[in-house]
Amino acid sequence: MIKLSPLAAKSGNVYVLFGFEAIQARPNLDPYTSTLRTNDETMQVFTSDVHLKHHVRRGIKAHALAQEFSKPDTAIFYEKEDEAGNPRDFTARLKLIRDAYAIKDADKKDALNHCLDLPLFGYVHAVSKESFNVTNAANTLFRPSTFHSCEIFSLGRNNAFPGLKNGEINEAAGSATVDSLEYGFFLALWEINLNMLRVNAENHKAVDWNKTGASGWLEMLINGMWRAYTSDRYPSFTQRSQFAQFVVGWQPQGDVGYENPAELINKLEHKKLTAHHEAIEALNEILPGFLKGWDCTQDTRFVVHSAANCKIDCLG
Repeated sequence: MIKLSPLAAKSGNVYVLFGFEAIQARPNLDPYTSTLRTNDETMQVFTSDVHLKHHVRRGIKAHALAQEFSKPDTAIFYEKEDEAGNPRDFTARLKLIRDAYAIKDADKKDALNHCLDLPLFGYVHAVSKESFNVTNAANTLFRPSTFHSCEIFSLGRNNAFPGLKNGEINEAAGSATVDSLEYGFFLALWEINLNMLRVNAENHKAVDWNKTGASGWLEMLINGMWRAYTSDRYPSFTQRSQFAQFVVGWQPQGDVGYENPAELINKLEHKKLTAHHEAIEALNEILPGFLKGWDCTQDTRFVVHSAANCKIDCLG
């Protein structure tokens, strides 16, 4: 489990920078074209914030189970399918939450006060006569993106039997060409508003705000993110070859800059990176200045964690 140092203040914003690799993967395809999301000018690959939050939710549930939460207390609201893969709508999911806790007198904040994802990521409670919005406390400031140019290969795939036409073999049904990201090191910068997190989580039943404060929820977020890209990755082609590399969290004491991690490409002499060792070498050159600009120092950090093969000097 990744542990946090105590936070210096109980309000304001904290920041978390998460670095992960994708190797021969297809992360977060465009839903309309089924292709990688790519900046055509720089050849950087990016993902949506929803994509990252989807995986973090999986990791949060895995983390809660590992911490031996009771089964109801591991609830993630945005699980849109049941264990058999059948779809369920908002009302059905809300009913399951209320049934799990034997709630007789329904309250519009039942989901917010029992599910681990909602205090962090917010939601719209779309039930007639009791609708309300919960503002996100944790957001990615920019689209998670590689900080460098990438190589993308086209791969032919065929998992189907060939077709027959007039007794002769026809073009194989199901054949397709897909694009594959050969190597990418992604950076995702989170901003967590502690004031909003307190408003969302102060009455939560599974994580006692009076005991843990913001630290309990930040540990949930960071451990969930780490697990989603390590021990609890999806086995699918899009997710299985993505790996957590580092996470650093800090609470600024002074002014911060607003540099997008994707803009670090402008500081690279060689903008196309194709392997882990190249990315680590580049990060050792450019990451210290980026973190300093965001007031991330040894005095402001509350967590630093990295993979065994991620040797970035400024992370200690």
